Amino acid sequence: MLNRTTGRTHAFMKRLSITSNYWFMIIKENNKLLLNKSLLKGTLFSLFSFINKGLVFLLLLILANFIAPAEYGYLGLFSTVAMVVGYFVAMSSEGYFSVAFFRDGKEGLTKSSTAIFWLSIVFCSVVALILIVFGKESSLLLNLPLNMLWLLLPIAFFTLYTNLNLDLFRLQEKVKMYGIFSCGNAIFNFVLSIILVKYCLLGWEGRIYAQVICFSLFGFIGLLYLRKLIERFDWAYTKMILLYGIPLIPHNAVAFIRQGLDRYIINANFSIEEVGLFSFAMNLANIIMTIGLGFNQTNSIEIYKVLGDNIFSTEEKKRIITSQRKKLSIVYLVAALIVVVVCMPTIPLILPKYADAMPYFPILAVYTYFFCQYLLYTNYLFFYKKTKQIMYITFGSSIFHFLLSLWLTRYSMYLTCLVYCISQGVILIMIRYIAQKELYKNLTITCLLYTSPSPRD
Repeated sequence: MLNRTTGRTHAFMKRLSITSNYWFMIIKENNKLLLNKSLLKGTLFSLFSFINKGLVFLLLLILANFIAPAEYGYLGLFSTVAMVVGYFVAMSSEGYFSVAFFRDGKEGLTKSSTAIFWLSIVFCSVVALILIVFGKESSLLLNLPLNMLWLLLPIAFFTLYTNLNLDLFRLQEKVKMYGIFSCGNAIFNFVLSIILVKYCLLGWEGRIYAQVICFSLFGFIGLLYLRKLIERFDWAYTKMILLYGIPLIPHNAVAFIRQGLDRYIINANFSIEEVGLFSFAMNLANIIMTIGLGFNQTNSIEIYKVLGDNIFSTEEKKRIITSQRKKLSIVYLVAALIVVVVCMPTIPLILPKYADAMPYFPILAVYTYFFCQYLLYTNYLFFYKKTKQIMYITFGSSIFHFLLSLWLTRYSMYLTCLVYCISQGVILIMIRYIAQKELYKNLTITCLLYTSPSPRD
C-alpha cells in the first residue's frame, strides 16, 4: 500500500515538473519576444536620431562651402552660448522627465510637465532681464551682436519643448510619431538654413535665423501636445526638480567652460579664423559623440526599465546591464575608427579651406570617444538621483581643463586638443568608479528588501 502511494506521488510530481517546465518555457519565450520588440523599437528610435544628427552634420559641411572660417568661428561661439542658456532654461528637467515616468507614471509626467513649464518661464525672464540691463556688456564679453543674443531666448525655450515632446513619444513608444516629428524638424531646419545662408546671402546669421524659425514652430507644436499635462503650479514637485537640476548646472556649464571658454582663449591667442578651424574639427569629432548620444537615448530607457522592474533578479539586472555596456563600448570604438578613417582623407579634398583643421581632428576624436564611454555610466547615477556626484566630478575636472587650456593654448592648439582628452579621461575614470559602486549598492539593497522574510514568517 505504501509503495503504491509512493508511486502515485512520484507520478504526480513528475507531471507537475513537466507542466512547470512547459509554462516556464512559454514565459521565457514571451519574455524573449517582448525583448525583441523592445530592441526593434529601440533600433528605430536610434535610427531616427542618427538621421537627424546626420542631417545636422551634412548641413555643417554644406554651409562650410558658403561661409569663411571666420564666420564659422562666430557660429561656433553662438552655438556654445546657446547650449549653455538652453541648459539653464531647461534646468536639466529633460532627464527628470524620463525618470518621473518610470518612477511615478502618468502622475509624475503631469507634475513634472507643470513644474518644467513654469520654471522655463521664470528662467527665460531672468535671461531677458540680464540682456535688458547688461545687454551691451554681454555683447562685448561674448563677442556676439546684441540682436543675436536676444535670439537665444526663443531657441532655448522652444528647443526645450521640442525635446520634451520627443521624449514623451519615446517613453510612450510612439515610434511613428517620433519619426515624423524629429525628421520633420531636421529636414525643415536643413532646407531653411541652406536657403537663408546660400540664396538670401545672410551668412552665419542665416543659420541662426533658421534655427529660431524651426525650433519656434516645432516647439510650439510640442507645447500644444503637452498642454494637457500642464496644470496649476505645484511648489512641492517644482522643488524636487530644482533639487535634481540645480546640482547639474555646474555640470552643464562644463560645455561652456570647455568649448566656450576654449574658443575665447583661442581667439585671444590667435584669431577668429583659428576659432573657426577648431570649431570645424570639433564638429567633425562630434559625429562620434552624436553616435553615443543617439544610442544612449535608447540605452538609458532600457536601463531605467531594467533597474525599475522587480521581475528581474539582481544577478539578471547585473548581467543585462554589463552585457549592454560591453556591446555599446565596442560599437563606439568601431564607430570612432570608421569616422576618423573616412574623414581624414576626404575632408581636405571636398573642403580645402578647412584642411588646416584636420590635424586637430584625431585628437578630438579620442576625447569624444571617452565622452561616449562616460554616458554609459551616468545613466545609473541619473536613475538613483545622484546628480551631485556628477556635478562635483565634471565641474572640478572642467576647472582643471580650463586652467590647463589657459596655460597651454598660447604654445599650440595641439595642446588645447590634448587637454580635452586628459580632462575627459579623468572624468571617465572617476564617474565609472562611483557609478558602479552606486549601482551595486542599490541592487544589493533592493535584493535584500525583496528576499528578507516578513515578520509573519
